[in-house]
Amino acid sequence: MHFRSSRNLFAAALVAGLITVAVAAGRGELPPPATPAVPPAPAPVAPTVLPPLPPPAGHLVRYQNLVPAQPGKLGEPEKPPEKADNGNGEVGPELSLGECIAVAVERQPSLRAVRASMSANEAGSRSLTNFGTVGTLLSPDLEIRKQQAQRGLAAASGEYQKAYNEVVQDVTRLYYSAVYARQQQAIATDVVDQLKKLIEIGEDLLKNTKDIKLLEGFNQNKLLTMKVGLREAQALQLKARQGRKQAMAALRQVMAVDEQCFPFRVKDTALPVMEQTKDITRELVVNLALERRPELALAAAGVDVFRLEVYAQGRIPFKRVVPTFASGADLHSKEIPQAMRGKDYRPGGIIPEMPTQLVGSKYDRVCRAMALSQKADAVYESARNLIVLEAENAFFEFEQASELLRIAKEKLDLSLELQRNTRANAENIKQKDLIVSVEVLAAKSESDYVEAVFQHLLALSALERITAGGIRPAFPGR
Repeated sequence: MHFRSSRNLFAAALVAGLITVAVAAGRGELPPPATPAVPPAPAPVAPTVLPPLPPPAGHLVRYQNLVPAQPGKLGEPEKPPEKADNGNGEVGPELSLGECIAVAVERQPSLRAVRASMSANEAGSRSLTNFGTVGTLLSPDLEIRKQQAQRGLAAASGEYQKAYNEVVQDVTRLYYSAVYARQQQAIATDVVDQLKKLIEIGEDLLKNTKDIKLLEGFNQNKLLTMKVGLREAQALQLKARQGRKQAMAALRQVMAVDEQCFPFRVKDTALPVMEQTKDITRELVVNLALERRPELALAAAGVDVFRLEVYAQGRIPFKRVVPTFASGADLHSKEIPQAMRGKDYRPGGIIPEMPTQLVGSKYDRVCRAMALSQKADAVYESARNLIVLEAENAFFEFEQASELLRIAKEKLDLSLELQRNTRANAENIKQKDLIVSVEVLAAKSESDYVEAVFQHLLALSALERITAGGIRPAFPGR
């Protein structure tokens, strides 16, 4: 399910329907990476406070340090007390965004799997540490293997941080998708109610008015077209309702809860409008991503492991077949970004390579290990470049979302003012279809504004993940 296309479920369809109703009324070079020491897991880094720019209306971004929730006991959650239906078939207590994230962090299988891998790596590292002098005599490469195991522990820590960041973004995205769908449903419902009233008035005019001049151009064809527009609005209302159900189903999946055992409702009834109080620049986003992204720590740990393999192979002079670190690890288990060169461009990552054993003399084995180590250097450089590109794209999308939100707010204010003026002078307006057009325009502007707020929230959530918490929006309830 691709919730980036939520606008296809609600807003785009609503706009098309509202237009139908209007017609119905009658109108630089990088140096090669040096031997990178395995960096520690990204620690919270307070971003530099820059002089704030004049904030666009209605944006708030606060910088806070991200402290991952500690793993708790993975038991079944206590069944919440039943509460009344909210009109969408949803029962149970209302959960805030922070509460939904807390449940997901404890129960999401992907995080549990990473924690299990961390435990397995710790057990393997302890088993190597238990070998003493005798083990070193029997296996000259034992000390190197111990160092590789330590790099594995650092990589496992980065894996957990990466999975945690992704779960936080997923919950935030789906939580606000459910709120967004509810708001669009309310807008569609309002349009349906207004059209029903206007159709009743139109039917009464055609039935009881005998003087054609008094109808002022209103006829049976326009009434039929308005009824078609009503059906369009009702279809949009249904799509919004179904979109809400889809968003809630996806949110439950991320939280790893069952609707029957753990029913709940999202607490927010409207999307929050965030106010920007700090300047966000492309340089800030890129620097925070390079400082804090666990993927870069993972790539650096991989470079060290590959280079240590060169030394490990050099410690064993007489064997013709020597196992590598890959004999105890699956290099292809890591997610590698796939390249896209269609409508949307996205470069792909590089897959590291290491056989489970190297064959040949010591010289041949060392030479092959060195060549594979050089490929690992390229993997690190590729990961760094991909992080920079992702950070830049995220900033550009945030910049666009902020500007579109400002424009949508101005458009909404103008439409509401026009709506107020039209309603105040409704008795003096001879062309009654103009009143319908203004009402449609106001509803469309409101729908566009809600869509702009939603896209801005998604852009902020993406910035949080891409900077690994260096930029943390102060979403309500978290």
